[in-house]
Amino acid sequence: MRNDLDTDGRGAGAFTRIPIDSYEVDREAVIAMLDRERRSLSSSLIGLSMLALGVAVLPNPAAMALLLALRLASFLFTRNATARLDVRVRARQPIKTMQRIVFGAMALTGVTLALMLWPQPAGASIAAVALIQVVVVVTITLIAVTLAALPAARDGMLVSFWATASALILFHPANSDPAMIGVVTLAVVGIRLYSSSAGQHLRSSARMLVENRRLSEDLAAALSSAEFLSWRDPLTGLFNRRKLFEETHTEGGAHSRHLLTIDLDRFKAINDTFGHAVGDEVLIAAADTIRDWAATLEGKGEHLAFRLGGEEFLVIARGVTDTAIAEGADDLRMMIAKLEDRFSERPGIRISASIGLSPWLFGESIDDALMRADLACYEAKRTGRNRVRRAA
Repeated sequence: MRNDLDTDGRGAGAFTRIPIDSYEVDREAVIAMLDRERRSLSSSLIGLSMLALGVAVLPNPAAMALLLALRLASFLFTRNATARLDVRVRARQPIKTMQRIVFGAMALTGVTLALMLWPQPAGASIAAVALIQVVVVVTITLIAVTLAALPAARDGMLVSFWATASALILFHPANSDPAMIGVVTLAVVGIRLYSSSAGQHLRSSARMLVENRRLSEDLAAALSSAEFLSWRDPLTGLFNRRKLFEETHTEGGAHSRHLLTIDLDRFKAINDTFGHAVGDEVLIAAADTIRDWAATLEGKGEHLAFRLGGEEFLVIARGVTDTAIAEGADDLRMMIAKLEDRFSERPGIRISASIGLSPWLFGESIDDALMRADLACYEAKRTGRNRVRRAA
C-alpha cells in the first residue's frame, strides 16, 4: 500500500532532520482531502440546484434534463467512491482498486460537467445559459482543488472535461467558434496550476502534521525511557537503589517479607580473565535468572528484584513461608550455577552465587533487615561460597 497514493511534490521537506515516512504524508493528505470533500456536500447540492434552475428556464429543457440526470448520477457515484476510499485509507487497507474507481468517477465527472455546456439555441435565456456555464466553471475548479491530494484523478477529470468540451465546440451542429477551444484550454490549464498549488499546500500541512506526531511520539518515548532509567539498572533492567528506596519508603501490608542478597562468587576473576564484556554478559544472564525465578516464586505479593551495584543483587519476596523461601533460595543458587553451561565457549569460567536470606520484620527498617541478609551472605562466602545461609 505504500506506493498506492499518488502525490505532487514527493521531495518536499527533504532536508528535514526528522526522517518522515512519505506514505504517512500521502495518507494524511488524502484523509484531509476526503474530509474536505465530505464537508463540501452542501456546496455540491447548491451547485446541482442551480444547474437544475438554469435547465428549468430553458425553452426546451428535455434534452438538458437528461444531461442533468447524468450529472446527478455521476455525482452520486463519485460520493460513493470517495466514501469507500475514505474507509480504506483510514483502515490502512490496500487502495489501488479504489483509486482506479475514483479515477473513473472523476473522468465521468469531467464528461458530465462538459456536457452541461451543450450549446443552446439562439432563443435560450442568456441568464439561464450564463448561470449554467458559471456553475460548471466554479464546480470544475472546486473539484480540482478538492482533489489536490489525488492528482491522477484530478488530471483525469480535467482532461475528460477538456476533451468533451472541445468535441462539443468542433462537432456540434450549431455554429461554434473553434477559437473557444483555446479559451477552454487556458481555463483548464489555469485550474490545473491553481489546484497544484493547493495540493502542495495540502501536502505541506500533512507533512507538518506527521512531523508533529513523530515529535510527540519521540518525546513520549524519551520521557518513558527517562522514567524507566530513573529506577532501572541500565545494564540488567532490574530495579536500582532509587527504586529500592521508593519501594521501602511506602512499604506496608500484612504479608510476611524476606530479603535475599545475592552476590556472584569471584566475579572479579571473571572480569580479569575473560574481560569486562564477558563479565557484563554474566551479569545480564544472572539478572535474567533472578527475574525469571522471582516471577515463578509463589507468594501473596509482588516479588521485586534489584541490582545494588557490581555483582550484588537483592530480592524482596512477599507472602512466602520460611520453608518455601529457603527452598526457593537454594533453587536459585543452583540455577545460577547452571549458567556455566551458557558460557561453554569460555573454558575455565566459574559462575556461582552466595545467597544470604533474612526475614524483614514489620516495624523494622530495610537497613536492619538488609544488614542481616548481608551478614548471612558473607557467612555463605566464608564457608565455601555457592551456598545459602539464613540470618541468625
